[in-house]
Amino acid sequence: MTLRRKFIMALIGMVIFMSIVFISIAMVSSIALVTRAESYVQQASGERLKQLLTDYYESQRSWVGVQGYVVKITEGLDPKFGRPSREPQHYLVFDQADIVIVDSARKDLGKPLAELSLNTIIEKQWQEIKVDDELVGHYWPDQHPMAMNIKLSLDGKLAKTIGISIIQAMLIGLTLTSLVALLLGLLLTRHITKPLNHLMYAVRKVGKGDLTSRVEVKGNGDIAILAQDFNRMTEQLTRNEEVRRNMVADIAHELRTPLAVILGKLESIQEGVLPSTPETILPIQDETLRLIRLVRDLQQLSLAEAGKLPMALQAVNLRQIVEKITEQFAIEFEERGLKVDVVGDAPEVIGDPDRLTQVFVNIIGNALLHTPPGGSLQVLLAETGKPVEEGEIPDESTHRLLDVFRRKGEKTQKTEAGNSGEDKNTTSSVRSDGWVRVTVVDSGEGIPEEELEHIFDRFYRVDKSRERENGGTGLGLAIAKEFIQAHGGVIQVESKKGEGSCFRISLPIK
Repeated sequence: MTLRRKFIMALIGMVIFMSIVFISIAMVSSIALVTRAESYVQQASGERLKQLLTDYYESQRSWVGVQGYVVKITEGLDPKFGRPSREPQHYLVFDQADIVIVDSARKDLGKPLAELSLNTIIEKQWQEIKVDDELVGHYWPDQHPMAMNIKLSLDGKLAKTIGISIIQAMLIGLTLTSLVALLLGLLLTRHITKPLNHLMYAVRKVGKGDLTSRVEVKGNGDIAILAQDFNRMTEQLTRNEEVRRNMVADIAHELRTPLAVILGKLESIQEGVLPSTPETILPIQDETLRLIRLVRDLQQLSLAEAGKLPMALQAVNLRQIVEKITEQFAIEFEERGLKVDVVGDAPEVIGDPDRLTQVFVNIIGNALLHTPPGGSLQVLLAETGKPVEEGEIPDESTHRLLDVFRRKGEKTQKTEAGNSGEDKNTTSSVRSDGWVRVTVVDSGEGIPEEELEHIFDRFYRVDKSRERENGGTGLGLAIAKEFIQAHGGVIQVESKKGEGSCFRISLPIK
């Protein structure tokens, strides 16, 4: 069932329910109104009859013949009184001695008040009849609650007319109101569900693989927000699909060259064109090592992105790591005439020394390759209060990998607490008491500003013409970024063409 049909069915159900409630209220109100009208008519008739009885006694000076006089009046023989109702109200008239002298039902005529079954009620409810301030008798109308005798109310001509008129007016109003409500409901549901129909159509297209589908956003309501979220989702899916395709193409491109070299050398050896000597086998070994390194880098990158990178956490002195790396590159620095300085110091951080070593090897190695002879390279270490500059916030993947790091850190701390005899139920939350910033600044050729946003992408090279033997696989900076994020840190780059580059790494102390 479509959403619009559900809305219409819900609206019809609501209209029917409200109609039932409205009719019930109308019926109760009509009965109450008719009852009040009938009571008013009966009261007016009683007052008129009482006045006629007073006039009768005043003219006759006795109650002799009053029963016949009243019968004539109730039968409509008196033109002043008019036609009676089909079931006239029961009433009694008593003289001065409390003897019944008028009985509309003609069954208690002549009986004293004491012999009547309702004598107590009658005595409380009767009305005095006075002539010249002299009490000459009593008049008692039988007042039945109208709610207990609906038939009596509806039998009267006036009551019936009023009740029918009110019910007819209510039914007509209810019918018109229901029709207008249904018409407006149809128009409103069509207006509400129209953007939802467009959204569902776009979702079906995306489900079939068309990631170019977008929804036009109008207004700022809930449906508009949903449409914006859908558009952002499809844009992200498009980017992810593009990244996946590029990654597959890049991997195939990176694998093709070493495989072609290996295959060519092996075919030449098999055909006897080249001798099977160490000099001939050495290029095959080099390309095989390149393939192994490429597969290893891809595996580590995938594990880091998935938050499943193995981490051997311990206290790490970043200055010692940096100094060790500069010693390893000492010969290359000397050959190129580069001046290298390691400045400052920083507290120890909790991290994986092997992963952090690989990060700084990649960054310092890149600086070595892109800094011309006679240049300089500085590594600055310092403690800082915040990891990023004002307005710069790590992306969602940073938080995701930071959570993985926190879980690993909690597990490590729990293990250490258990080994030291502490309570195993104590949970130590990983928090940052400060940050360590490592800045690698070179005086190299720099990076064009338009390339900075892609510098950490897989297989990305600023210099597209650089040979792969000298330029690496293009995964170094991508791996560095993922490893730093796996430690809950942030890596940034600032550079201008011809002015060198500055890589800034921020890591939490705890």
